Amino acid sequence: MYRVMCFVVIRRTREIGIRLALGAARVSTIWLVLRDTLVMIAVGTAIALPCVWALGRFVQSQLYNVNPTDPVTILSATLVLGFTALGAALIPARRAATVNPTDALRFE
Repeated sequence: MYRVMCFVVIRRTREIGIRLALGAARVSTIWLVLRDTLVMIAVGTAIALPCVWALGRFVQSQLYNVNPTDPVTILSATLVLGFTALGAALIPARRAATVNPTDALRFE
């Protein structure tokens, strides 16, 4: 997630610079990047949860005494991965908030 968000910030440096030059708050710039991250996390979760359900019998046949659809385990794993992805995206988001608008407009 870190590299993907770094790439997104680099590609949108000019847009971010224009927003900052027009008076956007640094917090709104951070939120701009984190919102994209939240969308990616939501899409990934929406794809992963049905896969977990579909592969449950396979996991159960491979491991002894394991319940593959334990909601507490699935929820905790989802939350840990989601918060880790948000933490990884916070670094490029903070970098985007510190972009100098003049340098961003000269970028490319």
